Amino acid sequence: MPDFVKQLTVDKRIVPLLSKSAYQRSFAYAVREMVSNAYDADATTVHITIDLKDDEIVIEDNGNGMTVEEFDHYLRIAGQKRGRRESPKFGRKRIGQFGVGFLAVFPFCETLEITSTAENSDQLFTAKVPASKFFRETSKTEEVGELDIPGYISQDKNKRSDHYTRLRLRGLTDNAKRYFDSKPTKADRNSVLSWKGLEKLKWELQEDLPISFPTNSKLGKLLPYSEPYAMEVYLQGEKIYRNDWEGDILDHGEITASGIRFRYAIITAWKPVKPHQMRALKIRVNNVGVGPRDNFDVERTRRYSRFHWLTGEIQVLGGLDDALTLSRDSFVVSSEYEEFREKIVSLLRKQADYIELVDVAAKDMTKQVRGGKQTRVASKRDIVEKNIKKLVEKGFTVKTAEVGTLLLSEPVKVDKGKKEVIVIEGHPGLEDSITVSGRKKKVVYTSWDPKGDVRFSACRINDVGQIEVNTQYPLFKSKRYGEVFLKVHILALLAADECLSAKQMHEFLVQNLLKEFQEF
Repeated sequence: MPDFVKQLTVDKRIVPLLSKSAYQRSFAYAVREMVSNAYDADATTVHITIDLKDDEIVIEDNGNGMTVEEFDHYLRIAGQKRGRRESPKFGRKRIGQFGVGFLAVFPFCETLEITSTAENSDQLFTAKVPASKFFRETSKTEEVGELDIPGYISQDKNKRSDHYTRLRLRGLTDNAKRYFDSKPTKADRNSVLSWKGLEKLKWELQEDLPISFPTNSKLGKLLPYSEPYAMEVYLQGEKIYRNDWEGDILDHGEITASGIRFRYAIITAWKPVKPHQMRALKIRVNNVGVGPRDNFDVERTRRYSRFHWLTGEIQVLGGLDDALTLSRDSFVVSSEYEEFREKIVSLLRKQADYIELVDVAAKDMTKQVRGGKQTRVASKRDIVEKNIKKLVEKGFTVKTAEVGTLLLSEPVKVDKGKKEVIVIEGHPGLEDSITVSGRKKKVVYTSWDPKGDVRFSACRINDVGQIEVNTQYPLFKSKRYGEVFLKVHILALLAADECLSAKQMHEFLVQNLLKEFQEF
């Protein structure tokens, strides 16, 4: 026989939220809620052990624990905010304010076994919650009565210094098994949803839990969270850390908008962020993740082709604690919250514009000096100087070096991280030349009025044998095919200069057109 029988009682105002499966989310969400409860109970370590063979998951923490009397309060699930806003021992800002997070694991197990003891207590109790029964009832009706929970007490005076809570999920439901049975797919390897169960769980926990960045992370210094004692979380015996991001920090700082104070860091690795779920900004309140990453509808009014290169975090330091919804995955909309969002939108747009300009300028210079398809009919030096000017306006510095002093194969190198442009003076890659019909010709880009002479409206040979190109010629202004039209005109110019008959000209053009454009 049990030593006691408690009742789980739920405020009727929040039963509709449960019956609509607001808590029938991913398994990672449920685990996050249990670890958050441990954080609020002043735990410094939490161990998560998953044993799929025995159909069991254990979450154990070294927090304050509970007495049998305190367990009564734990079982009263209320829709309003609970007592103290700080944890009793360390004074941490509490994560769970409504007491509903405890229900998150119910869809994932038949029975939830809770074992706990408080410091300076010689009692240890174990209670068995029929989770599946409660979950079935809430899915059928909005009128849920009290649910009996049997409990057992043991006493040991030698264990008075112990304090912990152990949650044992027994008899995993199909909801839990589906989470772990999902097979990795090749369809989208860059999505967390396609990963193996444990890898997926680890990533999702690292997104949301109040844990630290890796020790070598530069973000740990930019986004510090001050608390007396941090919490460590172990999954299958391995310590996990916050998800970290490689790349250059574009912007960071601390801002107050409409009474909402927050730190932020926006980062790019100058390539698409992987996995997809890591794109955009993660909002944290009291060091805990709130919902999925948010792009703040930045692309609603303008399309940014490189917006998916951005990632980062917003750490709310004050002003939004009372705006969290019951599920703690979103915020109650208010004028202050809207102004907070608008401020972040302006930060994101600025950096989206920045990476767009910098990457386009760097690629434009590289493409021009290398030559080939889709290069503009223009002087390499002019294109380089125009793009360098754009970069300088964005804070880049320019360094010059002589050929041979630096081991660079390209005449221009853009270091986006250091915000530097290195130009190798005298590098052959900056020379304007073109190879047509197996012959390399120096090119001079200029412009002139052909004055009715159609033969020299596009290009001509000057007195020293250089090919002069009229940059105002209409076909040369095509960004996609300008270089193609230029080669055709140069071939025609060479044919007219070297051939003695129309037949020779035709043969010359047919042979060389095939050579020059076989890649097409």
